[in-house]
Amino acid sequence: MHAAIYAARPDAEAIVHTHSPRATSLACAGRGIPAFHYMIALAGGDVRCMPYATFGTAELAETAVRGLEGRRATLLGNHGVIAIGGALAEAHAVAIEVENLAGEYLAMLSAGLEPRLLDDAELARVIEKFADYGRLQR
Repeated sequence: MHAAIYAARPDAEAIVHTHSPRATSLACAGRGIPAFHYMIALAGGDVRCMPYATFGTAELAETAVRGLEGRRATLLGNHGVIAIGGALAEAHAVAIEVENLAGEYLAMLSAGLEPRLLDDAELARVIEKFADYGRLQR
């Protein structure tokens, strides 16, 4: 899986793969993370949840690559999280933020709340502002 991501994403110089509890809970429910908070920009936009594929298979590698198209993170169905970055610190920061967002999203769902989503124009503005955000510098 990692080799496939590196081959498909020359911008990825580091990969963090986790089974962090809240994001993995969403992955096991087949539910991604919508753009409800501006910090989703660290992932490049909403975090998709990809279909399940058996670990260690070419199918999982292909699924991960598809989930990362235009993004820095994806949820792997019934599995966990993949985050990429230009350096290990960056990929780690993305993985941590995905877990934070997953916790916030689960809290809203548990309370019966429906999140207000950022529109495409605002999401584009925030993603542009994150291009030189301090935590993403090498």
